[in-house]
Amino acid sequence: MADEMEEAASQPRSSRKTKKTTPGVVYMSRLPPFMKPAKIRNIFSQYGEVGRLFLQPEDVSVRKKRKKHGGSGRKLFTEGWIEFKDKRIAKAVALSLNNTPIGGKKGGYYHDDIWNIKYLPKFLWGHLSEKIAYEKATKEQRMRTEISQAKKEANFYLQNVEKGKAIDAMETRKRKRPDQKPVEKRLRTYKQHQAIGGSAIKETIPEKSTDKDTGKSLSRDLLRKVFTSTSGR
Repeated sequence: MADEMEEAASQPRSSRKTKKTTPGVVYMSRLPPFMKPAKIRNIFSQYGEVGRLFLQPEDVSVRKKRKKHGGSGRKLFTEGWIEFKDKRIAKAVALSLNNTPIGGKKGGYYHDDIWNIKYLPKFLWGHLSEKIAYEKATKEQRMRTEISQAKKEANFYLQNVEKGKAIDAMETRKRKRPDQKPVEKRLRTYKQHQAIGGSAIKETIPEKSTDKDTGKSLSRDLLRKVFTSTSGR
């Protein structure tokens, strides 16, 4: 890697001016914990001129969950893209540093961590911009879908609550209505005349509201009158 960098640096200025360098992008599938963009730029600028840099922050929900369980609330980055002005430098950096310790001062925070770097051939920064825009649009669409679904569930719940209240109100009104009282049977007592060889008999006959029962009562009265007139003779 050092030879390739020196070769690129040792070229005459005239040739470097006439020949336009092509940028190259390296991809970091994993970043050292809590390493910030400024630190990344500072490290890789030692190998060549660094252009644009993008580090993907972790999801907010993951960060909150970690903090809730007693973890650090500091911002983490999950992956990153580094653009070198010269793709030859980018390729040399990826080949040289991949799967090697970060190093630095012994006992430092990142001393024993490992680089995970890959050179992306024919990859332009515009591809990354498109990827980021697509992921952003997808995330927004997913959020809109989730919000819409949540609203539907909330409306369905409220409708069920209103229906439940209406049913409870109907049941309450039914309970407050006076119950229909059953038809009471009125009892009448008739005193028969004294029969031959016997005493007067009191007969209690229930009076019913039906026409059939009324007819029976009339028949009994008629029989009493007949028997009474016969015994009087």
